[in-house]
Amino acid sequence: MYYVYMMESQDFNNPVSFSNVPAGFWIRFVASIIDGVVLSILVILLALFALLLVGSLFGEGAGFGMLLLVLFLAPFATIFYKPLMEASEYQGTFGKYLLGMKVVDSRGERITMKNSFIRTIVYMVLLAVFVGILGILMIGFTEEKQGLHCIASKTYVVPFHWQGPCLLYTSDAADEGLGVDLGGRRII
Repeated sequence: MYYVYMMESQDFNNPVSFSNVPAGFWIRFVASIIDGVVLSILVILLALFALLLVGSLFGEGAGFGMLLLVLFLAPFATIFYKPLMEASEYQGTFGKYLLGMKVVDSRGERITMKNSFIRTIVYMVLLAVFVGILGILMIGFTEEKQGLHCIASKTYVVPFHWQGPCLLYTSDAADEGLGVDLGGRRII
């Protein structure tokens, strides 16, 4: 499947005209750095709050124990942060939202919480396994700009002003019987 690009009608001096191009690897990488900074700040603030509150109520040992507990549980925040944000009205994490991207399904609509959890779990497994990083790097090399986590959850990261279904190209669109054939383009 390939995205249909209408390059002859693009105004290359107007960045808004590129709104039909899916979000690529580097802008998504910057968005993940922003998300990492946001989550780190939240975890540090929560850890300090837990240290001070529990430490003042129950002593230094309990405060330090609570600090370690918060830091141990911090990676699990991602399991809830990404799905909640991607399935919300923001349709993406803070990093994606700040950089003008959103996560959609093939119809161009907000993804479900189930698809968002699938997307997040596959993403976290890919990050945990060194070879799995290739599943993220493939964003830069696929024409749909999808990583393995996007493919597994049937989602796309597109510009925020994207509306309507994701137009995909397939040579046998008429033979598949799925969607609407538009002369080689298929709306799925």
